[in-house]
Amino acid sequence: MLKPLYLASQSPRRRQLLEQLGVAYELLLPEAEEDAEALEALLPGESPLRYVRRVTQLKLDAALWRLKRRGLPGAPVLCSDTTVALGRSILGKPLDTEDAERILAVLSGKTHRVLTAIALGTLQARQQALSISRVTFS
Repeated sequence: MLKPLYLASQSPRRRQLLEQLGVAYELLLPEAEEDAEALEALLPGESPLRYVRRVTQLKLDAALWRLKRRGLPGAPVLCSDTTVALGRSILGKPLDTEDAERILAVLSGKTHRVLTAIALGTLQARQQALSISRVTFS
């Protein structure tokens, strides 16, 4: 049975959200030879907003190519990217526990933004949405 959409995300949280909503999906994950991390490279002078939108579109491009290459039945593909920004600075994923502690210390007592872009697309059409949350913690 064909699922209503493909989820091109390795995030357990995104899977959980779809399951809570009752949305059936099939994973469409990168293969070992794909350099998925390269899609997330920050361009010089790039704003967090532009970055999260661009990366999400690149992820959708890669997933649609993967769908076509694998000869899978057509269905919409859902991709997403989330980034944390303090001003114009993007705070990437922590490398380890020490880096996570450093990032939390930088954010402590300040308001930062959590930007999430989502893209839903087929080979014929695409839609993108953006959510920006402001978060403050002590």
